[in-house]
Amino acid sequence: MAKRTLMIFSAGVCVGIMIYYVLHTFLMPTFVFKIIKPMVDGQELLCALRKNVPFSTITREQASKDGNATILPEESLEKLVHFNSCAVVSSSHGLRLHTYGKEIDSHDAVLRFNCAPTQGFEQFVGNRTDFRLINTQIPRRSCQKEFWSENSTMFKHETIVVRNMDAIGLEGEKVNTKTDRFHVFANLVKYGKKYPERDLPFIQRPDFGNDIMRELARFCITTGMCYKAIMSPSSGMFGVVMMLHLCDWVHVYEIVPSNKDETKLLYYYDEKEMWSKKDWHSYIQERVYFRTLSLTTEKDIEDTGVVLLKGFSQTQCH
Repeated sequence: MAKRTLMIFSAGVCVGIMIYYVLHTFLMPTFVFKIIKPMVDGQELLCALRKNVPFSTITREQASKDGNATILPEESLEKLVHFNSCAVVSSSHGLRLHTYGKEIDSHDAVLRFNCAPTQGFEQFVGNRTDFRLINTQIPRRSCQKEFWSENSTMFKHETIVVRNMDAIGLEGEKVNTKTDRFHVFANLVKYGKKYPERDLPFIQRPDFGNDIMRELARFCITTGMCYKAIMSPSSGMFGVVMMLHLCDWVHVYEIVPSNKDETKLLYYYDEKEMWSKKDWHSYIQERVYFRTLSLTTEKDIEDTGVVLLKGFSQTQCH
């Protein structure tokens, strides 16, 4: 009898552990987010982001002893431009479920990513592109034809900004490309020589990406609303933080997804490529972070996929 009781007790303990694991792994992030969110001060979070992740781009003066310094702008991007209303447009397939084209084009500045086209998709994503944030794989692995073509509309009338996680640094007033494994800087030099009449490219400061990653990890640890971010931040995260420095108000389209898209398709311009099971970026943590900063209600985000964020210029910090 005692042996049977012990067996039942042990089985109960095992079941309890399994239930806890399932809840912690699949349900707890959502549950904790709903309970804790009202306790997190979005204003304080925004002030911490501004303080911990300053924005600038590499200037010609900073690389004055580099033979290729002439392809760098004389001034940092944030000193040259500032906008009232900005749109950050993801490449998500979810944009095919909305018709935000005219709304996106109505903003003072529009940011897009990597190889995202507009031609043929104007009703969904608009036509204007003022800034294009590219990762270092362009043009070696992606957008080669569009990047180098004289007739391509992509890049031609756009300001290029390079997402700099740790690829391009500065050392002794020279550009350090030891970790630039896709040779984006060398390609930018060639691009500048081929198209000297086009805008010079901006390269985000060294450690900008690492600072974003640390701030995202700090948020997750201190709030308990997400697991610590250990993956590289996405281009979307880079773009949103950059635009918070450059704009009074930032409208983010389908980076935090709506509930409209039931497919597993990745891009609005590709009806074949699916989401990979292998996650290279901290998407889950980023979405929780943006929801916490958002001036938009949860219901509106779920319906529209649009998040409204207050820029740093509109934030009073102590």
